[in-house]
Amino acid sequence: MTINERMNHIIKELYGGNKRAFANAIGVSATVIENVVGTRQGKPSYDVLEKVCANANISAEWLLMERGEMLYNSTSQTQYTPPDQKHPLLYRENRRTSRGNRQIKEQVKLLGTQQSAAPDAICADVV
Repeated sequence: MTINERMNHIIKELYGGNKRAFANAIGVSATVIENVVGTRQGKPSYDVLEKVCANANISAEWLLMERGEMLYNSTSQTQYTPPDQKHPLLYRENRRTSRGNRQIKEQVKLLGTQQSAAPDAICADVV
């Protein structure tokens, strides 16, 4: 099945074939849905895919790759874990290093501006 066919399958199975009801449920215009499942068969944008998964309880894995079950099941799929919660020590060290790098860049920039002003000062002393 193509992604367009999977979108059409969702509409038929969960919304009784009513494209407008599906569009309203996920928060897009009926025209957007018609462009994906109608004659045009355009590819859905990332925003549309995200809204389908978030608002129609559809598994992203199924929608994108036709793997697993169509409906999202929180017990069978892993939830997104922010990086600071997955590896808190590495995350903190990375943040600290990034701050240090920014400070070094600022110091180098400051030294560069001081050096460009230095030749004028030297010439003024000689005259």
